Amino acid sequence: MNSAFADSPHAGSDYLGAATLLVHGREIPVQVELRGYREPIDGIYRWFGRIRPNDDLAVALGDEPRTKVTIRTEHGAREGYVGDPDPWRRFRITGKSTPPFPVPTELPEVG
Repeated sequence: MNSAFADSPHAGSDYLGAATLLVHGREIPVQVELRGYREPIDGIYRWFGRIRPNDDLAVALGDEPRTKVTIRTEHGAREGYVGDPDPWRRFRITGKSTPPFPVPTELPEVG
């Protein structure tokens, strides 16, 4: 997903929108900004991003420094890890797999 404004801080995002996190058996609706890349050395697709501040998520995670979760978007569900929040209360999420958002697979899609 690219922003309509070239100077937007979200211009490089691959996915910006709603998601659901499955944390310790509990579903929590969140808003995320995600992007990813294929690592050329090992060929693994790595995706990462931030989760907007969410009090329910903060309570579910408690003081855990890294928690395995499942993230679900309208495009699919994948396992990932949520880390500590930043000073703005946004949690970081990372994963190594096919991402939970669409990625171009054909050259015409990239243009």
